[in-house]
Order: sequence, then C-alpha cells, then structure tokens
Amino acid sequence: MGEFTRSRPKSMAHLSNGETIFGRQLRLLASAGISKFVVTTGLFADQLRAETEVPHLAGREFTFVPNIEFDSTNYIYSMYLARKHLDGDVLMLHGDLVFNRLILERLLADPRPDLAMVNETLPLPEKDFKARVSGGLVREVSVDIFDDDCYAFQPFYKLSERALQVWMSRVTDFVDRGEKAVYAENALNEVAVDAAIATLSYEGHSVDEVDTLDDLTQVSNKVRLFDFAEQAVLSEAEDVTRIPELLQSAGVHRPLLVGGKSFDASFVKPLLADRDVDFVRFSAYSANPKLDEVKAGVEVFRSGGCDAIVSVGGGSAIDVAKCIQILVASDSDVFPPFGASLSRRVPHLCVPTSAGTGSESTHFAVVYIDGDKHSIAHDAMVPDWVILEPRLLKSLPDYHKKASLLDSLSQCVESSWAASATDQSIEYAVQGIRLILDNVFAYFHEDDADEDAARQILTAANLGGKAINLTKTTAPHAMSYKMTELYDIAHGHAVALCLVGVWWYFAKLAADATPEGLSVAPALDRLTEVFGAENHRDAVSTLENLLEELRMPAPPLGDPANLDDLVKSVNQERLGNSPVALTEADIRALYEFVFALRSVPFSD
Repeated sequence: MGEFTRSRPKSMAHLSNGETIFGRQLRLLASAGISKFVVTTGLFADQLRAETEVPHLAGREFTFVPNIEFDSTNYIYSMYLARKHLDGDVLMLHGDLVFNRLILERLLADPRPDLAMVNETLPLPEKDFKARVSGGLVREVSVDIFDDDCYAFQPFYKLSERALQVWMSRVTDFVDRGEKAVYAENALNEVAVDAAIATLSYEGHSVDEVDTLDDLTQVSNKVRLFDFAEQAVLSEAEDVTRIPELLQSAGVHRPLLVGGKSFDASFVKPLLADRDVDFVRFSAYSANPKLDEVKAGVEVFRSGGCDAIVSVGGGSAIDVAKCIQILVASDSDVFPPFGASLSRRVPHLCVPTSAGTGSESTHFAVVYIDGDKHSIAHDAMVPDWVILEPRLLKSLPDYHKKASLLDSLSQCVESSWAASATDQSIEYAVQGIRLILDNVFAYFHEDDADEDAARQILTAANLGGKAINLTKTTAPHAMSYKMTELYDIAHGHAVALCLVGVWWYFAKLAADATPEGLSVAPALDRLTEVFGAENHRDAVSTLENLLEELRMPAPPLGDPANLDDLVKSVNQERLGNSPVALTEADIRALYEFVFALRSVPFSD
C-alpha cells in the first residue's frame, strides 16, 4: 500500500464507517464471545495496542507477540513465535482481512471443528490464495495453483487443538531448518491430509483481504452494505427486556440515555431501573434538534463518564443520539465528513417509540445549525441494535400515528422508484408497503391491544428506513419540508400529500410513453402490483383513498405568496434523486394540485 504503510500497518487502514480493519475485527470477534486474543506484531505494534484500549474491549485478554524479524520473515515465523500462547481451539486470521458479521457467526456455529473459507463461485485470483479441495477438505493452499479443483480462498480458519498442533508441528520443522520467509500454508500443505480441514463457503458474504488502496475502497464500499443489512433488529415479544444483556455483552458500563417525554411515560424507564442499569440521562433537546443541544449532550456524555448511547424516543431523540455519537466518536465538536476516520467507536442501542422515520436504521440525521436544516451522514451513525416494541406505540396521539405511517409509506414508495434504487432497497420497500397495506386498518380501527398489527407497522417503518438508507428520498420529500413549516402539519402528512401529485405525474408520463415515463414505468408497474391496483392511476387512487380514510386533508394555501416560497424552498439534493427531472414549472403545478388550485398535477 505504498506510502500508507510507511507509518502504520495495513490493518490500521480505516473503512468508511471510521473504524480500522483491526478494530473492526476485534469488535466483531468480541461481540461473538471471543475473550482471548493473541496478536502477532511487527513494526508499529504500539498502534495495535492502542486499538485494544477502548471501553468496549475492557475485560478481554490480549497477548502481543513481537516478531523483530518482520522485515525478513513471513507470518510462518510469527505463527511459530506465538505457539506457546495458542492452546485449545482457535480462530486464526490475517490482520488485513475484512469480513461481515454473519459469516463469523456461521463459522462459529458450524459443528465441524476444523474449517477454512472458500468460494467456488468467484474467479480464481491471479496473485492471491487458492485452495485445492477434494472430498470437501482442503488439500493445498497456494497462490500458484489454478486447476479445476481449485477455488478462491481466504486465510480465516477455525481450528481444533488437534488440527492446530498438526499444523504447528510442521511450522516448527520449517523454522528449525531456516525456512522463515514462506507462507505458513506451505507447512500446512505437507500435513493437509492429517489436519483434515473442511471447507466453509463464504458465497454471499464479504470476506476480503486489503492489499492496495484500491482494495480498501472496494472492500469498504462492499462491506458497508453487509453492515447495513446485518444490523441487529430485535422484534420478538419481550426483546426489550434484553437491553441490559445487550449492553453487558458489548462491555458497556454506563450509557447516555437520550429520551424525552415518551421515555418518561414508557415502561422502559422502570425496566432499566429494576435491572440497575447505570445510565446518565439527557433530555434537553427540541423537536427540531439544534447543534447547541447536541453539543450539550456531548458534554453530558463526556462529563458523565459514558461509554455508549441508548436512545428511546421518536425521530428527534434518535437523531440527537446519532449526532452525539458521531461527535464523541470523532473526539470533536465539529461533525466529521462522510467516511472520515474516527477516534473511537460508540455503541448505540435504539428503541423507537414511533413508527415512521426509520431513523433507527439510517446513517444520517438532521440537525439545525444557525437556523438552517443540515443532514449529517456517516456510516458509523447506524445504531448497533434496534428493538421494535409495539407497546410503545399505544401512547402516540392519533394524528401522530397517522402521519408517521404515511411517512413510512412514502419512504417505501419513493425508495422503490429512486434513481439510486438497488435490488436490496426495492426488496425492503416492497416488503414495507405490503406490511402497511395489510395492517393499516387493524392498526387504527381495531382493539388497541392488537399488538401484532402494531409490530408489523413498526417493522414496515424499519424497512422504510433501511430502504432510504440505501437510496435516500425523492421529490415528495423534497417538496414537503417547507409545507411542514408553513402549515404546522406533521412531516408525514405533508410528504404524503406531495406524493399523490408526483406519483400521478409520473403515471401520466408513463401513459404518454415519454422517455422519462418509459424509464420510470417498471417502478410504477411494481407499485401497481404491490398496491393491488389495475393500472398506474388506480394505484395512486389507493393512496388518495387512504388519505381520505385517515382524514388527512391538505390545508388551505392561505397567502398566495406561500406558493412562491414553497417552490423556491425545494430541497435540490432530494429532487436530484428522483427518476424524472422536475422543472420549476412542474413543481409549481404539483403544489397547485396539492392545494386544489388545479384538478391535475401537471399542465394541461
């Protein structure tokens, strides 16, 4: 990695979530229950030691084994030097290996005692390891083999004490005769039959080495999507009672609790008190969180000796918590740019008390700076755990419940047609829409004790958050923000009103077979099917009927000058993510439709 490794090991390279490769390895391994670590080091060992001296690794045992001949030997010699510290079963991996959480869990859960990772679907790499496989067992590992029985291989092993000793015995033989500059796998190859290491496929997972700066960029972009998808979302009954257990498993001793009135009114507060969770409370924030409020929360975190964050509340509480988290993690009072390296990782457990924003699963948050709305984004802002507890929705005012649901539905619809839509985001969006349509009337019209409907709506909101986390939102959201401010209506209410017009406009373009309409037609077809409609326009009517059923009409325009203010205010970033470019005249026509100044949302 050239100049980069002149001052640090490869394993100290930072990924897009701000943590180092080594720090990520330690976090995932520790969260999987690994408590003893043996780290072989060369140059810059002090940097690796510092990476272990963080709150969430407290109580883990680290042994550092220096290899002073690092510049003339390969890791076969480091393995040899560590031999006295390797007893029992082990996981063994290279320090530049980036992997996702679920492949680690799969490796540990597999009952077979000795495993190594292969991927039969990848093309054979030119310069990296391949494994020769026979009968499901590794027979040879080398960079120089390319036969039909060879597959892409990554040096991530689960080894029983027996297999490790078989391998280590031959490693010792190599070192004793002075062969210290070869791969440790050269020794393994001579005893592969006796070691009997089986293969575990990592197809569909992310297991990659980082050898170049280009590798770092590609691997970082790849694994972030796995991290988003594998966020721990707990939605079973009584999962909320696991909060103390989850915090303890992450080595958390004193979290900052971010929550306002909804936390005070919830059963979560006495639950934490009964379990003796030692938290520091922060509630000094407003519905539209301001930078000064976030900074006050950072000061409470630091002065209170906190080591994690628990947020219990709606979108404002969660956004405040995420903003506090990223400032603490960056050890700064200035928000870091997207992808910037961080000084530490701050665990965050989130318990949403509304079903709409999806903020519990996004990597961005809103904060007001000098009166202007800003979106702060960093991959580290995605909470580590989310607990979906339907009983927390019971105390929501009816209007808030309706607006939140409409926000979630709008997120799903917009994400499904966004210019940046992916197969994964579309899957989230479609699942979210189905859950909302299947449960909306039970959620509002049946007995309040119907927790299943509430649970499904919470899940739908979370899926909407996951969808826009990948795509962001589009024109209806871009148009809604000023409406919320001017007319004092909830965000979800405003965005759903805008969604009707935008959706109808797209349907007209598709019906007219314009180039823009043809490009958006597949997304409209998908929405028509999900909404159970006969055609694009009927799908829009389903949303219109829902707004009428929920009694969520548009407010009167009021001052005619409001129309100009609305048109000028449209969020250009969100507008740019729309599948169809909208002119100022288009936006004006859409607003006129919202306020019943025209019968259709486009120029006749």
